Amino acid sequence: MDYPIWDVALGGGMLMAIVAIPHVIVAHFAIGGGLLIAVTETLAVRRADFELRELARRSSLVLILVSTVFGAISGVGIWVVAGLISPAAISALIHTYVWGWAIEWVFFILEIVAALVYYATWGRISKQAHLLVGWLYVVGAYMSLVVINGIITFMLTPGGWLENHDFWTGFFNPTYWPSAVIRTYAGTAIAG
Repeated sequence: MDYPIWDVALGGGMLMAIVAIPHVIVAHFAIGGGLLIAVTETLAVRRADFELRELARRSSLVLILVSTVFGAISGVGIWVVAGLISPAAISALIHTYVWGWAIEWVFFILEIVAALVYYATWGRISKQAHLLVGWLYVVGAYMSLVVINGIITFMLTPGGWLENHDFWTGFFNPTYWPSAVIRTYAGTAIAG
């Protein structure tokens, strides 16, 4: 199938960088920020510290606005730009990792729903139930990173996938673990 050519004056790579870099920063903030808020609220509940819990409540609004609004919109922007810059490449990536993308969307939906429920239920449900929702957000956000990391690092270093086309060989490619460690550290560092 032939695709039309879409040429941008500043170049496709530069356009992708303009959209993707802010998204990656916000995505890492969403992971680390969610962890920081969940830990803060957990400590506040254990210590019966109202002020610390209030800090977590106020911080959750920032997390919701930044991660769900800007993060989701810029994530869609990445798909649009990638589809316009290189439709054949993005099509091949989707076909190769269709189940990986499906799993990532499940975690992403868990993350978004948990974030919205977390913010909306301050003072409306028990503290333990609220903590559970906060930790569900952390799990959803981090697992989204885990899956996306496998797909992104596959694009950089497909490793043994070139020989056997095995899903897991490509997913756990040579740069998967170093990148997962660095992304985990980046998320916590940005939030801190």
